Amino acid sequence: MVGLLVAAIPPVLGFLVLAYGGPDIDEPRAAADRFVQHLEQNQDEAAYRSMCSQAKDRITVAEFTEAVERLGRPVSHDLGRAGFGNEAGSSAFVTVRLTDRSGATTSVSLRLETEPGWRVCSDTFG
Repeated sequence: MVGLLVAAIPPVLGFLVLAYGGPDIDEPRAAADRFVQHLEQNQDEAAYRSMCSQAKDRITVAEFTEAVERLGRPVSHDLGRAGFGNEAGSSAFVTVRLTDRSGATTSVSLRLETEPGWRVCSDTFG
C-alpha cells in the first residue's frame, strides 16, 4: 500500500506544478482578445503589429486588411477554449467566435507564440 502511494506522488506533483506553477493561459487569451479588438475598431496596423514575425513575413498590412474583409470584419467576438500547444507553454491556441456586420458568425482558432510577448501566428488572415 505504501509503495502504491509513493508511486502516485510524482505524477500528482507534476500535475499540480503544471496546473498552478506553470504558464498562465490568461496571457495568450488577453493577446488574442486585444488582436480581435483592433480588428473590430478598424485598427488593422495595430493588429498586424501584434502578429509574430513569421506571419508578417508572409503578408503585408494591405494583404492582411484584404483577408480581414474577405473573412468579414468582426464587430464583436467571444473568446472560447484556450490551451497550450506545447509543454513549455510557449505556444497556445485560442478559439474565437467572430460576428460580422451582417450578424454572421465565424469561428477561428488563433495560434499564438511567445516572441517574447504573445503574438498571433495564425494563417487565418493570410
